[in-house]
Amino acid sequence: MSLVAFPSPAADADSSGLPAGYADVPAVMSPKTLGDLLEVSSRTLERWRAEKVGPAYFSLPGSSLIRYSRADVVAWLTAARVEVTP
Repeated sequence: MSLVAFPSPAADADSSGLPAGYADVPAVMSPKTLGDLLEVSSRTLERWRAEKVGPAYFSLPGSSLIRYSRADVVAWLTAARVEVTP
């Protein structure tokens, strides 16, 4: 089960400037947190990073830690949206 419902295309932005439905998404996420949100494994996110097809991420200097920003994830999801017309 997803942690957050994805907004509809007509969703308005809230006071934070985020599309409605994204306010509960953490500002910074670990691969595990993002994987839980997207219902994919951390290994899938690792593969997406290697293939450069997933959301932008931060690799913290001097560490193996990977973090994702909410803004980057929202932008990636928005760009990946497929319009289906009847």
